[in-house]
Amino acid sequence: MGLYERVEGDLVDARKRRDELALNTLGLLKSEVVKATKEPGATHDIDDQLVVRVLRKEVKRREEAAQAYRDAGRAETAARESREADILRAYLPAGLSPEQLEVEVRRVIEEVKPSGPGGFGMVMKEASRRLAGRAEGGEIAGVARRLLSSP
Repeated sequence: MGLYERVEGDLVDARKRRDELALNTLGLLKSEVVKATKEPGATHDIDDQLVVRVLRKEVKRREEAAQAYRDAGRAETAARESREADILRAYLPAGLSPEQLEVEVRRVIEEVKPSGPGGFGMVMKEASRRLAGRAEGGEIAGVARRLLSSP
C-alpha cells in the first residue's frame, strides 16, 4: 500500500473515531498532495516521493507556526500546531542518522571525485538524488561542505 492510500485510510479511521485534530490535519494533507499534482511541470500521478515532499513541507510549516505562536505567548495554539506536526511526522520515512548521512555523502564524494569550484554542485546533485526522502537538502549540504573543505 502506498503512502497516499495509507493517509486516505487513516482519514477514514479518524472520521470514524471523530478525532477532529487528525481529521483536519490529514484532510489538509490530502488536499495539499492533490494540489501538488496540479502544479506546472508536475506529473499527475501521486507517488510516495510526492507525498513525502508535501509531508516535509507541511511538517516544517507546522513547526515554524508553533514557534511563532510560542514567541507570541499563545501556548495553546502552539501545542495544537505541534500535535499536528507529530501526526504528519508519523508518515515520514525514518531519516538517516548524522553518522549514516556522513557515510553516504563520503561515498558520493569518492565516486564523483569533485574538482574545482563546480565540485560541490556535482556532489550535491548526486547526493540529493540518492538520499531523496531520507535527508533534507540543508543537512546534505552541511555535511558535503564540511567533508569537501577537510583535507
